[in-house]
Amino acid sequence: MKRVRFGVVLIAVMLIAAACSSSTDTTVPPVTGSAPAGESSTTEVATTVPVVSVDATFAIGTIVFGEDGWIELVNIGPQAGNIHGHWIAIHPFYLELPSAIVEVDQRVIVSLDPVPEIEALVHAATLLPTLAADGGELGLYTTGSFGDPGAIVDYVEWGSGGHFRSTVAQAAGIWDETRIVPMVGNEGGLVVLGGPVLLDADLAPVSEDG
Repeated sequence: MKRVRFGVVLIAVMLIAAACSSSTDTTVPPVTGSAPAGESSTTEVATTVPVVSVDATFAIGTIVFGEDGWIELVNIGPQAGNIHGHWIAIHPFYLELPSAIVEVDQRVIVSLDPVPEIEALVHAATLLPTLAADGGELGLYTTGSFGDPGAIVDYVEWGSGGHFRSTVAQAAGIWDETRIVPMVGNEGGLVVLGGPVLLDADLAPVSEDG
């Protein structure tokens, strides 16, 4: 009789374990950000494994400057995917993006406005700095290894060159060290088009209506 009971308990445990391993996370977990003191270009930050791993590519879409600014990230395909596990890097601030399935050509908004007027997946007013029109940078990574050229998938700097992550982007072949994005006419923000490889025609000013 004891053997039968033990077998029933063992089967129940196996069924529970199988159910847990096959579940899919559909919730948006808390967003985490950091501004590590004295962080170097080789610092690694622990990250979690994306809930869904498919052939999706995320890129920087739009950057809006100022206290009410925001960042747009776009899935440029070829498939839908989970943006979780990607990081925004604005040295010395870093933000891991939460779990969200993004269809091809759909965008994810990260708001930097303490009182946002735009619908956003992430409210990062206390986690990322305000982006200024006179100069700055923005990197998008697939892991928290911010000094690894294999982890950075998109990058842009404006106003001046030589920002902290520019050398990583150059090593990855997605940024040219001689490229300076002029800010005349781009004071409101930048529309970055065309995906990870930035060309001269890939930048345009943000329109007045955003």
